[in-house]
Amino acid sequence: MISVIIATCDHERALGSLLTALVPAAVDGVVRQVIVADGGSTDATLDIALDSGADVLELTGPAEARLAAGCAQAKGDWLLFLDPGVVPPPGWEAAARAHMDAWPDRAAWFAPGRGGLLGGPPAACGLLVSRRMLETAGGYRQDLARRLGGRLKRLTAPRSL
Repeated sequence: MISVIIATCDHERALGSLLTALVPAAVDGVVRQVIVADGGSTDATLDIALDSGADVLELTGPAEARLAAGCAQAKGDWLLFLDPGVVPPPGWEAAARAHMDAWPDRAAWFAPGRGGLLGGPPAACGLLVSRRMLETAGGYRQDLARRLGGRLKRLTAPRSL
């Protein structure tokens, strides 16, 4: 269902918390794959990613290029781009599932601590987008949220949460 893509470089402190927050979604079958696109970490980032079972890509270049490379390896119909410092709140997977069911033609963002779930325009920390929408928008680039324009909405928790 969802492939999560995270660009890292020396994020050992943040990555463990993020990966732990993804476990319930993996157990529920919402997250099927986690890709860590690392840019040359010298700390324990790669060990943490490998120990978690994530697919690890060791790459050079800016985060934008590493995220694009992660897209090429992604198997899910939906992609969730997460900043390594973002820890999705409990229940985020229900909100994502509800969004994918109700809004298959729209991408979503949320912002922890700001009433929603992932970063958001203009300083997005993460983005949930279908593979089809990503391809229609021309693939992953830093300005993806802008290119999605009106097809981007805030991811909100279902009323049952």
